[in-house]
Amino acid sequence: MGTGRLKYYLPALLWAAVIFAVSSIPDLSAPELGIKFGDKIIHFFEYFILGFLTAYAVSKQTERIWMVFIISAAVSGVYGILDEIHQLFVPGRSTEGFDMLADVLGSILAAAIYVWWMEKRSSGSRRALPEV
Repeated sequence: MGTGRLKYYLPALLWAAVIFAVSSIPDLSAPELGIKFGDKIIHFFEYFILGFLTAYAVSKQTERIWMVFIISAAVSGVYGILDEIHQLFVPGRSTEGFDMLADVLGSILAAAIYVWWMEKRSSGSRRALPEV
């Protein structure tokens, strides 16, 4: 990746670094939102942001929206899973399957919204998702 392309990936990389730094803090618990599953909502939006930033970066490499969706959802979703596993090695932290699910769903929804937005803003040529 050349330095010209790095500027598109920098926001996603910085956000991923913030996620890693926060998840490396021992004995840290999620802020109380006062609602059931509040920590899952935090996980969802944490990875929604990462998924959106990743989709933005990938969209600068290709205009094929299905590639933008697949790559950004996969990269940010897998990062969420790996970050949950990483927390196994942080004192006072744990891994939860529902946290992983929230991370992956946030990543997928962000990628889907981004490619929907790409499709809406592209006037003239239609680049549809491949049919299954």
